[in-house]
Amino acid sequence: MADMQLQEIKTQWRNASIALSAVTVVVLVSFFDTVKELVLTWWDKPEYNHCLLILPIIIYLIYERREIFHKIAPGPSWLGLLPLLGGGGLWLLGDLADTNVVRQFGLIIILQGCILTILGKRVFLGLLFPIFYMVFLVPFGDFLVPALQDFTTVFVIMTLNLFNIPVFVEGVFLSIAAGDFHVAEACAGLRFLVATVALGTLMANVAYKTWGRQVTVVILSFLVPILANGLRASGIILVAHWSDMKYATGVDHLVYGWIFFAVVLLIFISIAMTFTNRGPDDGYIDFTKKYWSVNTPVSLKKFILPLIISAAFVVSAPFYISVIEQRYQAFATNTLVPDEKIWGSDNSINADWKPQYHGASQIFHMRHEEQNSEAIDIYIAYYKYQSQDAEMIRFGNGVVQQDIWARVDNRKVTTRLNGTNTSVNEILLQSSGQKRLVWYWYWVDGRITASNYKAKILDAKAKLLGGRLDSAVIALSLSFDDLNIDQKRAQLAKFAASLPPLDSMVTGSP
Repeated sequence: MADMQLQEIKTQWRNASIALSAVTVVVLVSFFDTVKELVLTWWDKPEYNHCLLILPIIIYLIYERREIFHKIAPGPSWLGLLPLLGGGGLWLLGDLADTNVVRQFGLIIILQGCILTILGKRVFLGLLFPIFYMVFLVPFGDFLVPALQDFTTVFVIMTLNLFNIPVFVEGVFLSIAAGDFHVAEACAGLRFLVATVALGTLMANVAYKTWGRQVTVVILSFLVPILANGLRASGIILVAHWSDMKYATGVDHLVYGWIFFAVVLLIFISIAMTFTNRGPDDGYIDFTKKYWSVNTPVSLKKFILPLIISAAFVVSAPFYISVIEQRYQAFATNTLVPDEKIWGSDNSINADWKPQYHGASQIFHMRHEEQNSEAIDIYIAYYKYQSQDAEMIRFGNGVVQQDIWARVDNRKVTTRLNGTNTSVNEILLQSSGQKRLVWYWYWVDGRITASNYKAKILDAKAKLLGGRLDSAVIALSLSFDDLNIDQKRAQLAKFAASLPPLDSMVTGSP
């Protein structure tokens, strides 16, 4: 009897594997561009190289739970259509807003929905952690960089104060008697943070059985790398100070940093493993409970309808996107024509401040001359429509050339635009002793916003509901020093208030 039941379970797993493999192929083909972007990010961005290990880890986690394949018979569940619908909607939103991370999360949820639909609720719950761990395939966390930079800067200042070392601070730039330091984006510790969180979450499941200990380890995996990065940055500056800048600079900076992180990681693992309460023979499922022991026979035919419906759900989002993309042609003839009397003359050759917005349909570098005042540098990047290869807000785009200018500080300010008090972004930049004040904002679907997220939502809404598809980023800039920055802000505010609505300069608008 037991052998017969085992054979039935094997047969159902064979049938389910065929159905799941088929729908997985449909997913990978339908969302090929998203899968390609995901893999390239793992490979090209050092912060997310650890994602290359996530798939092998998931396979290992499933292998650890291999008893499931002998004890639980898979069976279709219509509950899986909910995450399929949700993941498809999320992917659609991400594609409309041209946001890679949202697209990628949508893809992962779609895959999870396919697993639930084909294999059923019991198998899904039995493999819950490996399935959940798929979220670490998505490279996310870039939005944390500014906050991590600011925290590291504050941590360093507090450390230097403890040692009575005088320090002058300007944003993320630090100056002590021995030399100058910059808490750059690469020094924010994002790479160490995201990898440690992935490792800590894995350890919480593999090494612990109780929720309290699991949650504690995950929280520590967040806190330890952030605090460790503060200690690393402080240590580098202290060594440089005590050695009169002979050590902990240049290549030493990187070598000491990685050695320190390796030591911290070993300490974190050692401490976490000290309190483990999962034994080598402890399983992840108690198969003595009735819920896990009752199996219902399911024929191959029962998997066909869920397979067809899942595939239909999967391909619907890319199909709908192709319908929306037909509207792009209506904006393909648009051209932005700034009035030189208002905006100024072309300054693309002589400009030393050059924002980078790849994929823009038109780019303008202009200079507006004013009597008895410094000329205002103006930058406009105009997009006839945004697509996957032409996204206004994406990694690598911004008003800062990372290899030339460094962010000192940033905030939101209120100024007059188109006759309305409007919030815009202010950023202070520094490069080789030069300082620049920059104000910038986005124009999307005929509206002005300073928020990256709102700009993405407005673009998605316009594509979905038939609004304007063209968009632009407008940036104004002046050089400044600490004594005249308020005067420069007033000059930018006066000029911004005089600017006409951007849509009045677009020709060919439908």
